[in-house]
Amino acid sequence: MTYLICIFAYLFLLAGIGIYKSRDVKKQEDFVLAGRSLSPWVMVCTMLAVWIGTGSIVGNAEQTYETGMAALILPIGTFIGMILLSFIAAGARDIEASTVPEIIGMRFGPVARLLSVIALVIAYMVIVSYQFNAGGAVLEVITGSKPPVTMGVGDELTRKQLLKGRLVFTPDEDWQGQANVGVAPAQGGETFQFTLNFVPGEDLLAAKKGADEAPNQVINRVSSYARLRYDAQSLSSENYKLQSLPEHGTLTLVEPVLTAKTATIIAAIFIVAYTALAGLMSLAYMDVVTGTVIAVSMLIAFPLYWFMAGGWNGMEAAFAAMGDRPQHMQLWGVYSTPQLINYCLPVLLLVLGDANQYQRIFASRNAKGAKTAVVSLIFVAFAIELLIIGCAWFASSMTPDPENGKYILIYAARHYLPLPLGCLFMITVVGIIISTADAFLLVPATTVMNDFYSRYINPKASEKKTIFLSRMLVVFFGIVAYLVSVAFSESTGFFEKALYAFTIYGASITPALVAAIIWKRATSAGAVTSILAGTVVSLVWSEVDFIRQSLPQALSDLDAVLPGIIISVLCLIVVSLLTKNKQSPESAA
Repeated sequence: MTYLICIFAYLFLLAGIGIYKSRDVKKQEDFVLAGRSLSPWVMVCTMLAVWIGTGSIVGNAEQTYETGMAALILPIGTFIGMILLSFIAAGARDIEASTVPEIIGMRFGPVARLLSVIALVIAYMVIVSYQFNAGGAVLEVITGSKPPVTMGVGDELTRKQLLKGRLVFTPDEDWQGQANVGVAPAQGGETFQFTLNFVPGEDLLAAKKGADEAPNQVINRVSSYARLRYDAQSLSSENYKLQSLPEHGTLTLVEPVLTAKTATIIAAIFIVAYTALAGLMSLAYMDVVTGTVIAVSMLIAFPLYWFMAGGWNGMEAAFAAMGDRPQHMQLWGVYSTPQLINYCLPVLLLVLGDANQYQRIFASRNAKGAKTAVVSLIFVAFAIELLIIGCAWFASSMTPDPENGKYILIYAARHYLPLPLGCLFMITVVGIIISTADAFLLVPATTVMNDFYSRYINPKASEKKTIFLSRMLVVFFGIVAYLVSVAFSESTGFFEKALYAFTIYGASITPALVAAIIWKRATSAGAVTSILAGTVVSLVWSEVDFIRQSLPQALSDLDAVLPGIIISVLCLIVVSLLTKNKQSPESAA
């Protein structure tokens, strides 16, 4: 309850900031660019709060739980991307644009502008969707679970209870062997067996390597408990009945006080409402609070987790006792070359072309302030990402249950940190999620208004009407993002969702955007071809399985990012060199 009180107090503080700053929104430029009034310090805070989002605090932490120390390599993409961004930040601010598609349109014409709007909306809806999921995850973890219910033969369970892993089997002390749990449709039908194997810790890794990859089985070490997760494709009925239970243990049903679905709806409503309130005017000054809290909480939590985990020796012993995580103390050799490309390149491309960062660059008082902020952010963002991964690595050594590892930092703050610091850390997570979701929700809405409605539908719309429609678009895109979050909630983790969205955006928009700022020989035809190629290749490579399956192993291991960016850049360069560099209609204006 204390955590909820602290979080709601923080949300009320944010709401107060939003309401107060909403009074300063007099025109569309105030809503979109905070009146171009941001100082370098405010810019660093708001750019940090936007960048260190769910992809970092949940996605990278989730990946750290899976791979351990090697995850410290992941922020390389951020570091290199920020360095490259610092070289073009001043040039971007001098353009006096409001959105990324506007820059592209000014150089390459209306077709390129429209295509970049479409690609941006697709990518950002995915990003906002998993921010909603993350907000729901925080609420679900904080509110905790209902008292466990002991199950017996004949008890009924829903399909959702079987799929969500809420069934927990606890074997008798020191018992080892095999146990089976049988369930059948309540209306009659085939019985599904879930097989549990409990082996000594030293035999765990070998047992897992030698096991067939059957979906309905789990191998655990002796004296640990097991969560049952059934294969979704094998469960076609809505209600099931327990047919058989193990003799050497207890099966319990554990359900959350607040379901993930309900929690996600609550998070989405707050995020959408806050974004619609005052746009970037409220977000930027909210981020001063959030950015400061991020830095302070991480700096305090890092050494605490280290000592709680027992230092290097304690972590090494803990991972060895888990049996299946010997690589968690290795920095090199865990990730293959294709994995490093798949994990780091999408992040680099997003940093270099992220519309959120450019929106804040446009909102700077001047070009010098924009460059100063981005240079400072190189080191601040890199350090914070390393601290996040370090905290997740330390906490994972104390958390053997993979179910808790999905949200390792949220779980660790709730269960390991002293209450005051745990509350601060939880507030940090909530602030990060809200700030990132708000920013990625605001950009599509303001982009559609600026690059489509105000240019082609109603160029003479009043400021009052434009702000009202911008707020309505925030609500509309919020609904779309929620529907995407429902579709994604069962299929992939936060880390995979982030890379998917980063790839679409980075391969389609970043090459044309960078060319618009620094390459004078780029042409409209080259930019249009590049945006189309990057979008199509990214989507087809990710969604059409038979294409990758028909390629050699070395290529099929790659995600869409490398083929997407290579083809996008080649199209930009080759087509630009083959076509005359005519001035586009928009640049002539």
